[in-house]
Amino acid sequence: MSWHLAGTYLESCSCEPGCSCNFRGVPNSKEGNCEAFGAHRIEDGSFDGLNLAGAKVGWALWWPGAIHDRGGRGRAFVDCATDEQFEALSRIWRGEVGYSYFEVFNSTFDEPTAVERAAIDITVDGRRSSWRVGERAETVMEPLLNPVTHEENDVRIVKPGGFIWKDGHVAQSNRMRVDVPGISFDLSGRHCLIAPFEYRP
Repeated sequence: MSWHLAGTYLESCSCEPGCSCNFRGVPNSKEGNCEAFGAHRIEDGSFDGLNLAGAKVGWALWWPGAIHDRGGRGRAFVDCATDEQFEALSRIWRGEVGYSYFEVFNSTFDEPTAVERAAIDITVDGRRSSWRVGERAETVMEPLLNPVTHEENDVRIVKPGGFIWKDGHVAQSNRMRVDVPGISFDLSGRHCLIAPFEYRP
């Protein structure tokens, strides 16, 4: 089994900008739990010779507290051209074919993530990026602003050992909304991030 994925990763969650889950493991959200909606724009990738470039995946996530305390839920949306691509990406996102990101997250769910096909719109525009799955889930990012000068704050988090991303540009949500079975929230002013990603088991 040989596969790899690379492209642009987009992250939004209920934490304050910076998301301490990424380096302290404990959410700093007002609610004390983790609610998230991320997206991957796959710009290069393959699965046993099957080309995956051009596919997009959104992932709605929810945990009652810290991720490592388990009890979570996940629902992934795959936008791709063929049934073969959908099956390959479903196996990856369910953590069936390796790589710590997918294995770890699925191990914290009550059951492996649900995966379905859906049209996904992704606009990559730095800290003003956005992504949506119809009326079911959406995030619109906006830059962090200096509270005195109102200039954009250029905030990055560099985490060389990160298994989701290694160098992320931090923003906040103008809008972050998810309404799918088992996961529902509507928040703004929370953590967002954009980063390149590359995964291979």
